[in-house]
Amino acid sequence: MHPIRRRLPLLLALPATLAACGAQQGPGSAPVVLPAFACGERITPIHAIQGAGGESPFAGVVVDAEGVVTARLSGLGGFFLQSPDAEADSDAATSEGLFVRTGAPRRDLKAGMRVRVRGTVAEEGAPDGGPGFTAIGTLNELAVCAESAPLPAAVQVAAPPPDWERFEGMQLVLPGTATVTGNFELLRFGRAEVSLAGRLFQPTERAAPGPEARALAEANARARLLVDDNLEVENPRRVWWIGAPVGHARPWRVGTELEGLAGVLDERGGRHRLQLTAEPAAVRQAPRPTDPPQVGGSHTVAAFNLLNWFNGDGRGGAFPTPRGAPDAQAAARQRDKLVAAIVAMKPDAAALMEVENDGHGPDSAIAQLVAALNAALGADGDYRLVDPGVERIGGDEIKVGLIYRERRLREAGRAALLEGGPFSNFNRVPLAQAFEPVAGGARFVLVANHWKSKGGCDEAEPADRDRGDGQGCYNPRRVDAARALTDWLATDPTGSGAPALVVGDLNAYGQEDPLRLLRQRGFVDALERFAGDDAYSFVFAGASGRLDHALAAADLAPRLTGAAEWHVNADELTVFDYTAQGKSERRRGLYRPDAFRSSDHDPLVVGLDLAAVAGAP
Repeated sequence: MHPIRRRLPLLLALPATLAACGAQQGPGSAPVVLPAFACGERITPIHAIQGAGGESPFAGVVVDAEGVVTARLSGLGGFFLQSPDAEADSDAATSEGLFVRTGAPRRDLKAGMRVRVRGTVAEEGAPDGGPGFTAIGTLNELAVCAESAPLPAAVQVAAPPPDWERFEGMQLVLPGTATVTGNFELLRFGRAEVSLAGRLFQPTERAAPGPEARALAEANARARLLVDDNLEVENPRRVWWIGAPVGHARPWRVGTELEGLAGVLDERGGRHRLQLTAEPAAVRQAPRPTDPPQVGGSHTVAAFNLLNWFNGDGRGGAFPTPRGAPDAQAAARQRDKLVAAIVAMKPDAAALMEVENDGHGPDSAIAQLVAALNAALGADGDYRLVDPGVERIGGDEIKVGLIYRERRLREAGRAALLEGGPFSNFNRVPLAQAFEPVAGGARFVLVANHWKSKGGCDEAEPADRDRGDGQGCYNPRRVDAARALTDWLATDPTGSGAPALVVGDLNAYGQEDPLRLLRQRGFVDALERFAGDDAYSFVFAGASGRLDHALAAADLAPRLTGAAEWHVNADELTVFDYTAQGKSERRRGLYRPDAFRSSDHDPLVVGLDLAAVAGAP
C-alpha cells in the first residue's frame, strides 16, 4: 500500500448520485462501489477499464484507478497512466495504459509519479461516434501516491502486431525500421504515417477487388501507424521531432526510414498513433531521383498529369481561374517546374492531363507551355502541339493534350476525339494521334486519357457508389470508359492503321476492373512488364499505387523496350510546390524551378523501338 503523500485539489465535484449512494453500474449492470479515495485502496485495474474490445466496458462509469504517469502531454489536455509491471494481467488483448484528461495543463505532474485518479470513463477522439481511445474523460479527484516510481517497461514492437488496440495508452518502442509511407500531414499537423512492413501499396494495386483486397487492407492496417507530435496544432512553426527543419537536403520523402521511435500509443480520429516522447534514434532520408529513368528504344513517350495547368487569359490576366494557380506569378512558378520536368525527360511525344480547356491558340495554356519548353531548350526546342481542330475538347474545365518533337516524329493520319457515351461527362474526352518517325520506321497511335476520379462519392448515383470492394466510387464509369475506348480504337479512328499506346491518368489501380478489361482485350501493361510490383505514380492516405498507366496494343507490345515512373512528385512534400499560400516565409523560400513536386502525380516514360522488329508491323 502506498501512503498518500500529497492530495491535489478536487477538479470537479463528485456526481450527486455517486455522493449519495457510492455506487455506479458497471459491466453487465454489476454495481461499482467506490471505496474511500486513498492510495492503496481497492481500484478498478486499468486492464479491466480498457477491456479486450475496441470500447471500454466501463464507459460512463466512475472508477478509481492507480498507475504510473508515463507522459504528461499538455498539448493533448492530459497525461497517460500505466499499470506497474507487477500489476499487469496476463491477457495480451487488454491494455495496461489509460489517458486521463485534465483540461488545464498539470505541470505539477511528471513522468514517474504514481497517482490515483477518480473519474468517469469515456471513449474520446472518435469520428462519427465510433470507437476512440479509452480515457478518464471527467476527472473528479487526483492524488500523488509516490513522487517517484519505476516506469513500466515499454513494449517493444518490431513487427506488425495482430492489432494495435491491445497497446492503447501504453509506452511503445519501435526498435527496428519504420518506413515513412505517407507524409501529407507532416508539416500541416506534425504527424506522418509509418509502416513496419516497408512502403505500403493500395490494396487494389496488388490484389483483386473484393476479399483479396480487403485482406491486404487489413494487413496494411496492422503494419501502419501514425507518429504524432502530441500538440494538435495546425501548421506548427516547427515539427519538434524531425530535428532540423525540412529542406532540399532533408526532404522527408515517402520511403524515409526511421529507427528507435518511442512514445505512447493513442487513438484519435479513428487512427492509432504513437504520441512521440523523443526524436527518432536515427533518420535515413530517402534519396531523390535526380535523373529520369532510362527506358531504351529509338523513341520515348511520356504521360504527365500537370495538376491543373491554367494560364488565365494567356496575357497575365483573368486570375484566379477555376483551377490551378491563383495569380500570374504563381502560374509562372508552376510553369517553370513543369518545364523543368518535361525538359529533363525530353520525350519524343507526351500525353498531358489536367490542362486548361481553352483551345489551342497562342494564348492557350497548352500553347504557352510548348513555347516555354522550346525557349528552355533553345536551339533544340522543337516541340509542337496536336491541334484536333476544335476550340474545346469536351465540356470539362480541363482536357488532355498531346505534344511531340517535330524533328523526331511527324503526325500521320488525323487527330481523333472520342466524344459522347461515357465521355459525355465525368470521364474526359480522349485524344488520339498517329505518329511516325521522321527518319523512318513503324507508326503508332498515342492516346491521351483522363478518367473519372474516385472523389465526389457523396454525389454519386446509386450505380456509381462505392461497393466496398476496394475500387471506390464511380468504378462503373471507368469500366465503361475502358470498354468504349477499346471498341473505338478497333475502328482505326486516326485512319493510320497503326497500333495504339493507351496512356494517361485512368484513376484506377493496377488490379481494378478497368485495367483488367484492357488486359483482357489484348493490351499489354507496360509498367507491369518492366517495373513489376514496385510501380507507383501516386500516394494517397499513406499507400502507393498506379493511377497513371501505359498499355500497348498487342501489335505494338513487341516494340516496348522499357517503362518506368520518374518519382519526383508523389513522394515529395507539398512544401516544395509552386504555391505560396499558407506557407511561412522560410517555407516559401524552399521553392525551386526544378522538377520536384511539379505535380502530385509522377510522370511515366515508355521506350519504343520503332525500327524493324520481326513479327511487328
